[in-house]
Amino acid sequence: MSFDVRSRSAIDICDVDFDTFHTQAVPAHLAERGDIASRAFRVSGLESIVIAVDGNAFTWRLDPTGALEVVPGDEGRARADLDPAWFNDIVNDVRSTVALMIANEPVMTRGHITHLIAWEPVVRALLDGRAAFEHGLVGFVDRDGGSLDLDRSFALDDDAAEMSHFLAQAGFLHVRGVFTTEEMDELSTEIDLWRARVSPDDERAWMATVGDERVCVRVSGVGHQVEFPLAKRLAAIAAVAGGEHTFSGSDLLVKPVGVSEGISDLPWHKDCSLGMHSYKCCSITCGVSVTPSGSDNGQLGVVAGSHRVNMPLMDLSDAMDLPLVYLSTQRGDVTAHLSCTLHCSTPPLHSERRVTYSSFTLPGDTAELDDKIKNVRIQAARETFAPT
Repeated sequence: MSFDVRSRSAIDICDVDFDTFHTQAVPAHLAERGDIASRAFRVSGLESIVIAVDGNAFTWRLDPTGALEVVPGDEGRARADLDPAWFNDIVNDVRSTVALMIANEPVMTRGHITHLIAWEPVVRALLDGRAAFEHGLVGFVDRDGGSLDLDRSFALDDDAAEMSHFLAQAGFLHVRGVFTTEEMDELSTEIDLWRARVSPDDERAWMATVGDERVCVRVSGVGHQVEFPLAKRLAAIAAVAGGEHTFSGSDLLVKPVGVSEGISDLPWHKDCSLGMHSYKCCSITCGVSVTPSGSDNGQLGVVAGSHRVNMPLMDLSDAMDLPLVYLSTQRGDVTAHLSCTLHCSTPPLHSERRVTYSSFTLPGDTAELDDKIKNVRIQAARETFAPT
């Protein structure tokens, strides 16, 4: 696969009139992509859903032949009443239905927000031609055509073509021994310096409650200000996806035991869950294990191959047949995952876990659009009370 799967740029943003979209654009897209959109609706788990804006409503459902049809009126089981700006952003793939959930907008007149989230892959199939996830759609082969060993790890000086192929197939990498233990001591000290530097009111600070204390568990978006040479050392890993990816910043994390409020360990999600897939993917996130990680004390979990399919952007489906892989790391190891790979972090059980995440992004001016996602991300950090 190409690691650049972008299909839009900021100049492609257009105002979407709700009625015109449903009466003109949707029939045209159904004529072109009706089969792929119908398959997406059939696997969505939806019986029917009504999408409404300013009182006007259209029902999305399957007709008696199993083909997707979109008809005027309120004839569905679930119903979402959307603000025009949100509908515009969802159609344009700027802010997603997951972002809508994080924003805590009361849009569901009937049903649950998960019904609206399940509808979005249908929209992406219809508008973008992205096939929705189905059983057997994704397989894993090595460069010789054999079965890919998803438990494989690499050294930094291993064959770059092997690493690139594994990343393309699986959506993640585990690279051993990129940093020394002495360097991890140095990075750990810098994490503490940054935690002491930011105040709870700083939008870069993610706060959580541990016992009776509010503590900073993440300092986000510190860019090139981190003195430790993350960008320089990790560039070789990002390069396996092509030299066009450039360092765009780092987050410094401390994951305490016993978080009762606040967002420390994230549930299953994609880095493009809040939106912007069409404009930015695939970016690469490199996680540096400042402390060891494993099943006994928290680790990164990934759904192998999830970057290769159009699927709901959050949580796991019982119908999913993709492998779950949990990465156990030593100090100085690095994990890398693509922004479209479904992943999570499991909470530490007996001692604090430390990790940094550094992003490498594709070129392009999306600053104006990024601000919308940034605001939702800050809201998630400050208002989410859901430890994993």
